[in-house]
Amino acid sequence: MDIYERMKAGEWIDMRTDEDYKNIAGVALFKANDDCWRINNSLPSAPETRKMIEDLFEGRLPQSSTILPPMHIDQPHQMTIGENVFINHGLTCMSNGGITLEDGVMIGPEAALITANHDFNDIRILQFKKITIKKNAWIGARAVILPGVTVGEGAVVASSAVVTKDVPPRTIVGGCPAKIIKTLD
Repeated sequence: MDIYERMKAGEWIDMRTDEDYKNIAGVALFKANDDCWRINNSLPSAPETRKMIEDLFEGRLPQSSTILPPMHIDQPHQMTIGENVFINHGLTCMSNGGITLEDGVMIGPEAALITANHDFNDIRILQFKKITIKKNAWIGARAVILPGVTVGEGAVVASSAVVTKDVPPRTIVGGCPAKIIKTLD
């Protein structure tokens, strides 16, 4: 099992001693940091900026989907982005555990999708859990989605919400921690 499969499986990883983490995931992280820096320091509307974003995702970003810089994505190859996804500026993704954004997802400015957590007894030991945002869900500005969360189809996450648990389809959640505010018709 390679390091990315181990991370997606939720294995605890010691960032000090795990050679695959340091030599594979760590190297990829620094490359992605450099790539994001180049994207974030280019003219957002320039065609070459779109090309750099497509390169960041190794050609897997659908033409119908848009990500507005600036952004910070540490492991873009661990992400899957569907058709007609719109991501506003300021996205932060810690995506070691895997992130799936299904068709029609919209993400507001400065949202954060975090798949990593630390062992409370030893903060150098990490565990990763996948995040899934289902079709046509809407993530509000500055919302934070934490490890292992699935946001259901057509759900809405209010601005500045901190989502610690799965969000049922067609519901609105908000607050810290996020709670159901309303069910949509």
